[in-house]
Amino acid sequence: MLEVASEVFATDGLSATLADVAAAAGVGVGTLYRGFENKDELIYVVYEPRLREAELNARQAAESDDAWTGLVRFLESSADNLARDIGFRQFVLGRHTDTLGWSRTAPTRKLFELLEQTDTRVLEHLTGLVDRAKQEGHLRQDFQVTDVLLTSAAIQAAADFGGASHPRLHRRLIGLLLDGLRTSRSEPTQLPEPALAQEDLTPPTVAAPDEAQRAFKTRSR
Repeated sequence: MLEVASEVFATDGLSATLADVAAAAGVGVGTLYRGFENKDELIYVVYEPRLREAELNARQAAESDDAWTGLVRFLESSADNLARDIGFRQFVLGRHTDTLGWSRTAPTRKLFELLEQTDTRVLEHLTGLVDRAKQEGHLRQDFQVTDVLLTSAAIQAAADFGGASHPRLHRRLIGLLLDGLRTSRSEPTQLPEPALAQEDLTPPTVAAPDEAQRAFKTRSR
């Protein structure tokens, strides 16, 4: 059941309902409610292990012999993990917006506390890494460890911008950002992904009133 929920959230985001998860699993929605009080409880169980992996990635990056390489590896791996999973991206960034909590019932602090604790532990691991990268002369001196979260949020905005048609567009932004973080380079780094063509910048389709109303009802379930 958790594997199915993870796949549904990864593809459809956290607007997916418990009914959507139950249908994908081939069970009745009552089966889910017997295991989880509400959708936020399911989100917690699905993504808590992923956040523990993020802490492990931060610790492994902090143990890198070369601090700049460790920092780059962390930014790239964490960005890829978020970019390939819409629900995970919405969950992690939800702490910094007004959208944290997706169940019908009043949100609890459980999700917030999980994210807050994860951020704290990740930054504890990365503080020494950032300091070493600056001491080694690779990272600009005004970069602070909290800028890791700022950088990550910007990268995930690029993932949203690229969408399913350009799933690696965030890698292009990582290349641009890393050149801005480095203290020196002989020439611009070759970007791993091409820029979007103008024809890719198509405006969103405006839903008809009845379609928009149905979409709102779906999101609110």
